[in-house]
Amino acid sequence: MIIRKILGENGPQTKLCKGGMCPAAILTDGENAYVQGYALEAGEQEKLSAPVGEGFVRIPLSTLKKIAHQVIEA
Repeated sequence: MIIRKILGENGPQTKLCKGGMCPAAILTDGENAYVQGYALEAGEQEKLSAPVGEGFVRIPLSTLKKIAHQVIEA
């Protein structure tokens, strides 16, 4: 996998989480995108359940909107 672009709070990044640029969306040379976010707290884990092999991360909505806009432009 080759990381093509990392999109975060302050726009495209070249390195993961340098200078507090996370959460982030990572675009690769393949057909997938990866999302990095905050680990869920106990109360959140109790309310959310995912199928085997899947999970959740927490991302502030304002950050997700910024990342979504950048993904559309990528």
